[in-house]
Amino acid sequence: MKRTVNQDLSNSQAKSHGSDAIRTQVSKIPWVTLLLIASNIAVAFWAVLNPNFANDYGFRASEPTLLTFFTNLFVHANTLHLMANMVFLAAVGAAVEIATGSLRFSIVFFLSGSLGTVLYWLALRSTVEAPVLIGASGGIAGCATYFSLKYTKLRVPFAPNRSTTVAIITMAWLALQLTGAIIKIGEPVTAAAFLAHLGGGLGGLLLRLVFHAPDLGSKRVGHAVYEALIDQGPLVQIEHLKNHIKTHPEDMAMQINLANEYRTLGDNEDEKTILLNVLFQLESDDQVAVVTRLLEIDGLTHISPTKRRMLADNLPLPTSLLLLNSIVDMPKSESQRPEALLDIVRHARNSDDQLAENALQILKTDYPTHPTLDIARQRGWLS
Repeated sequence: MKRTVNQDLSNSQAKSHGSDAIRTQVSKIPWVTLLLIASNIAVAFWAVLNPNFANDYGFRASEPTLLTFFTNLFVHANTLHLMANMVFLAAVGAAVEIATGSLRFSIVFFLSGSLGTVLYWLALRSTVEAPVLIGASGGIAGCATYFSLKYTKLRVPFAPNRSTTVAIITMAWLALQLTGAIIKIGEPVTAAAFLAHLGGGLGGLLLRLVFHAPDLGSKRVGHAVYEALIDQGPLVQIEHLKNHIKTHPEDMAMQINLANEYRTLGDNEDEKTILLNVLFQLESDDQVAVVTRLLEIDGLTHISPTKRRMLADNLPLPTSLLLLNSIVDMPKSESQRPEALLDIVRHARNSDDQLAENALQILKTDYPTHPTLDIARQRGWLS
């Protein structure tokens, strides 16, 4: 029967469903983050035409105004200052927005930035020659702190084939800000707004205590980091995926991605284990790809014939027929083999009469007294 089914079924049809990973991606565009980046870049172009722009719209601790309290977040000293902040905003800001939503991200960014400005003002309000505070660093620091506290163990890349947790990166960054602030104590003018950064980080900490991002955010971030680790190699990705699945075992897409990473390493046993664990939890369209792959790596032997027949009833042709044929390929003593032959007749009779006829012939030859023959006669499939 194996030869007959494999000849009669179109392999190209079976493989059209694909045996590659089911890479369900979380699609969410961080519009507010993109708008902030675009606004900062637009302001930078405007500042080129106005040499006094930074002094006019930056925040002066000795002469605070409501306007500059807000506009200083969009002004930068030079191209390097701008690009450094925008790169970090694109990474951390987008992660927070995707995880928690645009409204919550906006609140975290602007309140953290505002708290950074307040701390800067409290520290330097009596210093006449204090430099103008400019830059989005306070808001970004708040996002970084908020993000790391919510997703402490989430791993992100920091060098080729190297990754570490968000918490470690954020703590190192905050330590640098604290060091900078302490070193400048006693000087009348600060070279950089480290206190504003610390104030922003404190804002992220306080807002984390107020807000509780939904679990869906953690899923979104896990997917985003997986994509970010695409160039880090399968070992790094597997480590991230395993940590993600510990928190979200119901995330079928990431389970399949983990199986695919094992496949990349040539580890068919671990791949097979993952696929078998998720097979019956997937939608039928996704089951097709998994069944096709399990057939390729001889993974169906771990599934009982009864479960294979139940699964075949929910799968489209020709995958269902290939699944049933895996039972027919078993020894003749297998108790479910005649039922699988009858199932093949039932599935194939309206699409492939020859295949159905071949299955009936094998049924008559191998099981001349089996009750399935009576069922076939009652249904008019056998004269």
